[in-house]
Amino acid sequence: MAKSKVYFAANGATNWAEAKAVKAKVLFYMAGLDKCIKPGDSVAIKIHNGEWNRSACLRPEDVATIVEEVKKCGGKPFVTDTTTLTYHLFNSRYDEIHALRGSYRHGFAPNSMQCPVVIADGWIGHDDVRVDIPDGNILKETYIGRALAGADVLINLAHAKGHPITSFGGCLKNIGIGAQSKRGKYVTHLSMWGDPSDAIGYPLVNGQNCGGKSCKWAKFCEQGCPEGAITITDDGIDFNYEKCRLCYSCQVTCMFTGESTIGFRDDYFPYAQIAMSDAAKGCLNLFDPDKVGYMAYIQDVSPECDCFPWAGIPIVPDVGIVAGKDIVAMDAAILDLIDKAPNYPGSRADALGLKPGDNKFLAVNLADPRIAVRAAQKINMGTMDYELETYEAILTPENMNYGQIEDEPTTLLLRKQYEKVGHVTKGQGVEPFKRAKFVEGAWKQFAK
Repeated sequence: MAKSKVYFAANGATNWAEAKAVKAKVLFYMAGLDKCIKPGDSVAIKIHNGEWNRSACLRPEDVATIVEEVKKCGGKPFVTDTTTLTYHLFNSRYDEIHALRGSYRHGFAPNSMQCPVVIADGWIGHDDVRVDIPDGNILKETYIGRALAGADVLINLAHAKGHPITSFGGCLKNIGIGAQSKRGKYVTHLSMWGDPSDAIGYPLVNGQNCGGKSCKWAKFCEQGCPEGAITITDDGIDFNYEKCRLCYSCQVTCMFTGESTIGFRDDYFPYAQIAMSDAAKGCLNLFDPDKVGYMAYIQDVSPECDCFPWAGIPIVPDVGIVAGKDIVAMDAAILDLIDKAPNYPGSRADALGLKPGDNKFLAVNLADPRIAVRAAQKINMGTMDYELETYEAILTPENMNYGQIEDEPTTLLLRKQYEKVGHVTKGQGVEPFKRAKFVEGAWKQFAK
């Protein structure tokens, strides 16, 4: 298989042409994402809306920038995400109204996006489409949010960051988890895969570690299960495996309150990555490959996902933007770029003493993030063999207006207003300005 092209623009700007939004627009066309769209096509721009109180998800301008280009291509865009399972006590995206509240709080609203913002799987996540995955490594079916499944074009607009289960979240996770409805997420979580004795498809319950009702979190442990599978007694925990559907709520509640009764079997993490890639293939099975494109912002690369209600210190400084047509090459390139980057001061990567080139998410999240990428490559979703083409933004008189709010300088537009309705100073009684007499070097009295 030939190398796949991945287009990259580094973070940082010193002029108009180097603005992040402008570079994103350029990469959109360099990667051929415009060729995915025919006039009149409905275009799903799949993002991660971010959890309530999450401060490291995509910025509204990151998304609105792509919406504008989709419209220029004649597409009819909508920004979309799905509901989630109740994977922690105060999850904000378990139904449509709460998911939209969080989305709007982060700036992903119809006014700022200038297009509809849609929760793809409906009111509580039951509006979906079943998809077969005959070649899946583990999963042979999944369920995709109906609004996303019904689009003509998919633009997978990801935020690169970590994840405590899958180690890393990029383009694969953005649809391998994020495009799935509630039952699609249960499938991807490997719900009920195996039996309670092997614990792969169930929470790993270490009953001997439970303090029972004496644990200060006991009430929240019981309340945290939407299925009512947990009862805390004076003696400890009574876990009903028949009721459990593996939403992660009990595990996250227990682990992130510093307790150790409910957790995961070590083998679960690589299997979860493989299942995620299978589910991503299920989503892509709904689209003509020529109608799918990928972009990702490598910024705010925190150890945990945007599904967390907080944001840890990023492990590396902001790296830049990538775009392409091969989902495997995209995630492979993103991981390589993150690994090559220096540590962010005060981060987990810094505390571990990682060096440029180290597998950062393996060290930080204790699982190799490339398991998912290799699994996706195995089922012919793309290739890890890529060629990185770097875009260098050079300011010229010809491109100075590219991506700006107007094609011509707004100074000229203001000049026209001055000519029509008068200058803000002339004739308005404010010239000459009242001020103290100018004295050469007077500022020095304020210098140390």
